[in-house]
Amino acid sequence: MNYKAYNGYGGFNITGDEYEVFNTHTPVPWCNVLTNERFGTLVSTYGTVYSFYKNAGEFKLTHWCNDWADFVPGEKFRGIYDTGYNLTYGFGYAKVREEHGNIERNMDIFVPIDDDVKVHYIEIINNRAIDKEVTIEYTPDMVMGVAKEKSSPYVLCKVENDAMYFKNPYNEFFGNVTTYVKGVLLDGTEGSVEYDEDTHSVRVRCMAKKEESKKIAILFGATDEGIEKANAILEKYSSNDNILAEYEKTKAFWRSKVIRNFKTGNENVDILANGWLMYQTLASRLFARTGLYQAGGAFGYRDQLQDSLALISSWPERTRAQIIKHAHKQFEKGDVLHWWHEHNSRGIRTRFSDDYLWLPYVLSEYVFKTNDTSILTETATFLEDKPLGEHKELYDYFATGIYATVYEHATRAIKYGLSRKGRHELLEIGDGDWNDGFSNINGESVWLTFFMIDILDRFIKIADIMKNEEDAKYFASERHILKHTVIDYAWTGEYFARAFYPDGTPIGTPDSPDCKIDLISQAWAAIALKGYIDCKEEIDLSLESAEKFLVDRENGVIKLLYPPFDSPKNNPGYIKAYVPGVRENGGQYTHAAIWLAKAYFDIGKPEKGLDVLSILNPINHSNAKEKTDIYQVEPYVVAADVYANPDHVGRGGWTWYTGSSAWMYKVIEDNFAQVEENSTDVKEEKKPVKKATRKKVVKEVESTNVEEIATETLE
Repeated sequence: MNYKAYNGYGGFNITGDEYEVFNTHTPVPWCNVLTNERFGTLVSTYGTVYSFYKNAGEFKLTHWCNDWADFVPGEKFRGIYDTGYNLTYGFGYAKVREEHGNIERNMDIFVPIDDDVKVHYIEIINNRAIDKEVTIEYTPDMVMGVAKEKSSPYVLCKVENDAMYFKNPYNEFFGNVTTYVKGVLLDGTEGSVEYDEDTHSVRVRCMAKKEESKKIAILFGATDEGIEKANAILEKYSSNDNILAEYEKTKAFWRSKVIRNFKTGNENVDILANGWLMYQTLASRLFARTGLYQAGGAFGYRDQLQDSLALISSWPERTRAQIIKHAHKQFEKGDVLHWWHEHNSRGIRTRFSDDYLWLPYVLSEYVFKTNDTSILTETATFLEDKPLGEHKELYDYFATGIYATVYEHATRAIKYGLSRKGRHELLEIGDGDWNDGFSNINGESVWLTFFMIDILDRFIKIADIMKNEEDAKYFASERHILKHTVIDYAWTGEYFARAFYPDGTPIGTPDSPDCKIDLISQAWAAIALKGYIDCKEEIDLSLESAEKFLVDRENGVIKLLYPPFDSPKNNPGYIKAYVPGVRENGGQYTHAAIWLAKAYFDIGKPEKGLDVLSILNPINHSNAKEKTDIYQVEPYVVAADVYANPDHVGRGGWTWYTGSSAWMYKVIEDNFAQVEENSTDVKEEKKPVKKATRKKVVKEVESTNVEEIATETLE
């Protein structure tokens, strides 16, 4: 079989929807996220990372290890998945294939979309001329809490009814959860199942007669509905037919949600766009909210809102629900929770200046793409005020208060942002804008001002829909003022500044000692000002400067800023704690780099936009072994960051749990048409996105009871 982008470790299959790993000694663990919206697991080339229930950070079922240099699997196998195996990763499943002594051991791992259990479906094929007994042992390193050191001593275990059950009654929020393990001999397979309460192991022994195959399963799941529910799930998945039916159902679900047929003219971009980007967004960001490098679990206000942008055309009711859910996390003043946990309704209030503005941005995009204006009059509660005082942040439970329409929630966010201006009448940066690392500037944000200019343009139209003439006039006036103000104070003659300290000292200008230029000011200048004919020169020069200083074609890196902060005269914040050329401090921050592609598409330069996407594409960093050994991380998902530091230039950083996947998908979807499967007329030019009718979207939303979903933690 021929493989695409083969690199000595693995490659894509012909259709691009599976990644085959033949050499599992990858530079770092290459992972796959298998999950539904409550239960999930993270598997890797080094072994199973861990599993979780309801909250990937706060309720880890097994031990999470993200130390790739000294990796310890959270769930260990003996007899399979321990040495000499190959892996296949697909959408919603992983396959382990190995052979020892003419005995094949094949394991398919999946998490059913409707049941909170992980199924290890194992087939043992005896190619020898004699009968052979085979033993498979599975040992979960139980945690049932935040961390092994704090929770493991309190985990209780018992064996009964041919299964092993675990509880941690001392867990404040998950003390009623039952976790369970069972080994199953399927379809008349002869053998035995043994449990060890001390080691938490299950051993399945089976007799594989010569030239025969036998099937077994190891089940690992959790429920907060009591042991009866656990036993019902165990009984269901003790049937070979049921396992196969649920396996096909799970694969069908994921294919229906993620498979696309874009033809961009760039094969490697197509591979990502036609499945992997959406799978990364749905599985890791929206469902599991976890990855190898962060066991998150929480909902980020800006994070999951931006992720839902990728779903507007294919799953609009999901975006609709996300918007309403986030509207409930806004304070009456207009600011919002930076992030929160669903299981206890606790979150963190901060002075970040961009979080709340993503509500009007995503809302307007949803309305424009779907024509569903009914969302504007949906209602959501505000959170009751609990002042920060002198603190930068406050983690607490915030009660709910009065109701308002989603339109009012969005406009309150805009008006709150407009009320926060600095010495140049640009928007205040607070304790950070999109770049959290700018935590100590406390002045003004040029990028945030561009972002607001774009939002105001959107909400002039939204206000017209609502027949709110007063808001429309106010937004138009403020947009006009901000446009002139940002050019008057932030334009350097070559490009736009990034920010200002309270005393007026700029960041991101030719005279700056560090960070002489920042990418997102240039990208969003183009995005926000593209409708102004008199700004064409500034836009063109800004993007030319970004290309000159920030796009490193030799190493395939697009830097967030240049040069990095090393020994800044003023303290911009914790960004300077990063090694120069790493992450936000002058490395590639892919989220921002994709905005450069968006900027080019928005101003009518699609060839430049596609070029940026090609530079960012992980496949192009890993389609040969020597390139893969530099890049190191997975070829099939987008990395949050890539190092520009000379000692590690081109090395990928954080993968899976990054909003870069949603933005890359959205930029592609907005600018390239999908091709009908039976069509031979492949066209690459931009086509308008197909819009759902308002009637259709509202009907779909009602059928999924979105209002109940959005308020489930508030009742």
